[in-house]
Amino acid sequence: MRPFRLAAPRLSENDVEAGCLDILALHRYWVRKLHAGIFKSLDGRRHIHGVPKGTPDYVCLHGRHRNFLLEVKRPGGKLNPDQEIQIAVAREQFDLPVAVVEGVEELSAWLAQHERSP
Repeated sequence: MRPFRLAAPRLSENDVEAGCLDILALHRYWVRKLHAGIFKSLDGRRHIHGVPKGTPDYVCLHGRHRNFLLEVKRPGGKLNPDQEIQIAVAREQFDLPVAVVEGVEELSAWLAQHERSP
């Protein structure tokens, strides 16, 4: 029989997302999920097209601060090639800020810098 070992729980991407959404609410951002892919309507007659595959997870809007896109990854998670392309397009073609974060602390630091800039 193996001895009992207490292990720290591993954070999932959902855990990180929940914490990030709380921080954004405290900063008074209006946050909306961007759904990627093609979806069927409940009656099965229509196909609804979401944003392109790889688009960041959320759009974050604010009355005083510049709006931005947010991509949340689990700790140690990496961007896939579609995400790298869509983030590069958002930054280069549309001059949109994109935050890619693996935790609440990282988002808080990013927001501190973002909210200071004009």
